[in-house]
Amino acid sequence: MSTERRFALLACFAFALRAALILWLRTWMGDAGAYEHEEIAQALLRGEGFVFRFFSDVPEPTGHQAPAIPMLLALGYWIFGSGSAMGRLFVELVFAVLAAGGAIALGRLALRWWSERAAIAAMLIFACYPAFIYLPTRIQSVNWTVPFLLFALAGFVAMSEGRGSTRTAVWTGVAGGLGALGEPILAAPFGLCWLWLLWQERGAPRRPLLVAATAALVLAPWLLRNAVVLGAPGFVKSSFGYVAWQGNHVGASGTDKRPVSSEVADALAWKIGGGPATEALLDAARAEAVSVDSALRAADSAAIRALPTERERMHWFRARLLEDLRREPTAYLRVAVKRLGMLLWFDPTNPRAFVAAYRLPYLVLAAAALVGLALIGRAGRRDRRWPPGYAYWLLSLLGLSLVFVGIIASARFRLPIELLLVLPAAYVAHRQVVPTPSDRHL
Repeated sequence: MSTERRFALLACFAFALRAALILWLRTWMGDAGAYEHEEIAQALLRGEGFVFRFFSDVPEPTGHQAPAIPMLLALGYWIFGSGSAMGRLFVELVFAVLAAGGAIALGRLALRWWSERAAIAAMLIFACYPAFIYLPTRIQSVNWTVPFLLFALAGFVAMSEGRGSTRTAVWTGVAGGLGALGEPILAAPFGLCWLWLLWQERGAPRRPLLVAATAALVLAPWLLRNAVVLGAPGFVKSSFGYVAWQGNHVGASGTDKRPVSSEVADALAWKIGGGPATEALLDAARAEAVSVDSALRAADSAAIRALPTERERMHWFRARLLEDLRREPTAYLRVAVKRLGMLLWFDPTNPRAFVAAYRLPYLVLAAAALVGLALIGRAGRRDRRWPPGYAYWLLSLLGLSLVFVGIIASARFRLPIELLLVLPAAYVAHRQVVPTPSDRHL
């Protein structure tokens, strides 16, 4: 069987697992976690535009969310009916298809660096990792982040090894632009990778400039819309100040949620098994892990609501955060250290992080990735070389980690980091078959 056929079968396997869980849990019949995306999608269908109620009693033009997920949900509702379960199912299945495409990109990266066995291992880990299988059952932006991170990374790696054509540069720019329209944090790894490509090709920067131009073209319509409609230029979302306040105000948990009670945490901790019963327990925990906005005093909430525009309300949060940090300058360092602990261990405000189906696979993946990194480092020191694309993996990991630790922790930020760990974990399988590096592969 050819490598391409194996990749196609593994991608279909990844899709089938996700589709099966979607149909089993049936989150599309009720709460699929669409939250703000739901309100914006419904407004789009009513012809009201991209509007949302951010501390306001009436919908108004918003930059609170990136456009990709609300527009995809609105498309599902346009096809199947406003607010329909089938519309949500459509979106969840689209996420499963995107995941299958991401699996192929991941396999190509492992194949380019090491061997077909490593590629198959990477795709199997990605296909079977419980948290990744669960993702498409929720209408959240992380379903956009994972595949587009892989698409862009694969493009940068191809160009770094001298195999990327003009078409590859265009595709990489498109992947970066589209990815940021679903989740702006992708600008951090994408930007770092682009800078490294520009440095590599500083003598003849045609391809990095083409990547940047293509990404800019993809982003331009939305950035122009924000500048015109919201009255100020900004990058995709206008909620940076608000999000930074959520994660870093005095007394912050480090995330946008409050920790669940010890009773609920104990009920979920290392819980084995899944299905509707566990999902119901998780829903109860989500109801308890309320937004950190609940920390606002009544007077503050009233003052925010009295401001006439969303832009001014966002500025209020930025000003309050700066005031908090001036008053307690060490508070930021404490909460950043807390987030680092969440990155390495588990997030106490994320109910899913308590169950065994999340914890055990992560610990196994992290251990395998550490072994893989040690083996990669030893092989590289011995041969005095690493494939050029390794730098892009490291820069992607650094970009995501800086957002997670420096601004705010979230499950949707941690999971792409776990995704990047799949590659060094798959290297362990490569070394089991190819114990010494060949001329092509470490």
